[in-house]
Amino acid sequence: MRALIIGIGQCGTKIADLFALVDFDAIALNTSRGDLEYLKHIPHDRRILIGESITGGKGVNANPLLGREAMKRDLPLVMRKISSIVGYEDVDIFFLTFGFGGGTGAGGTPVLAEALKEEYPDSLVVAIGALPLKEEGIRPTINAAITIDKLSKVADSIIAIDNNKLKESGDDISRAYERINYTIVERIASLLALVDVPGEQTLDASDLKFVLKAFGSFATVGYAKADASKVKNLSRLILKSFESEGLYLDANIESALYGLVAIHGPHEVLKASDIFEALDYLTSKIRGKQIFRGFYPDPREREVEVVTLLSGIYESKSIEDIVRTAKEYARSFMQAKSEAETKKKELLTGLPDFDDVYPSLEATGSDDSEGFVEYREVSR
Repeated sequence: MRALIIGIGQCGTKIADLFALVDFDAIALNTSRGDLEYLKHIPHDRRILIGESITGGKGVNANPLLGREAMKRDLPLVMRKISSIVGYEDVDIFFLTFGFGGGTGAGGTPVLAEALKEEYPDSLVVAIGALPLKEEGIRPTINAAITIDKLSKVADSIIAIDNNKLKESGDDISRAYERINYTIVERIASLLALVDVPGEQTLDASDLKFVLKAFGSFATVGYAKADASKVKNLSRLILKSFESEGLYLDANIESALYGLVAIHGPHEVLKASDIFEALDYLTSKIRGKQIFRGFYPDPREREVEVVTLLSGIYESKSIEDIVRTAKEYARSFMQAKSEAETKKKELLTGLPDFDDVYPSLEATGSDDSEGFVEYREVSR
């Protein structure tokens, strides 16, 4: 299975850089030259500065209008670079990594997603975006809500990562962001590593593409891992990957249309009774009643790893809170703006113009020796 990672904006390029670390094809797009230079693993010829003519390479200051314009202006350059990497081989999935609350990512990602869908109709376009912290304020929340709306119309799936999970960690802020970015990469990389790999039951590329082709709805990747010697009940570990501690999105898993479960570990732990107990329960729980599965016994492994994917999700508290907050702010802002315009109109209505209170002045057209123009009053 072939995937291309495209990082957009500061948050997105950092995530893409971690994908490059684990040998994925990755490209970085940003309006900030400094942020591109900060990357460590994406080759320099795959780091593209966009919108330099309007930003001077200094970023867009979380303004998605500038981010959108930057992507539009340099879209031909970006698409040529993607084409040079893709060549004549099929790409199964384009993963676009970005931050919902920023400017370059929020503004540019929907533009690129639409272009990729047109240019590569047989490939999936999946957005992987980090939702802003509530404490970041209203602007990132509005950016996120509008970007959610735009991407839902063009992307096949949106994998949303809730940054509010950062607050559950005791790490300092830099380490917390690094940890959540690494977690995103670990989950996606682990899932893709098991696709098309021989197993007792194999997940192939068509299974993953079917699950992710979910009409612009939300998806979430779950994960659970444990030392094989400590796993007493594999069923419990599988279910753990679908619970709050295993997911990075506050979502109602019962609303999901599709599911996928990949289990990798030593033979003696992958007991059929435990596996099918968990899968029967999950199949009955999700709305779509469809769960694809892959089982990969490996005598070399000393750990059990469970990677899960749910898609077609339309109920998520994380998303609903963002959209609701943005709508409430928009209503109050538009009302305040309307009231301000009304008060301004009421205050200034009835004022005369200068012509109404001052006599008209007409130049005589003659210059005196001092270079001044002489004027005379004209009675009305």
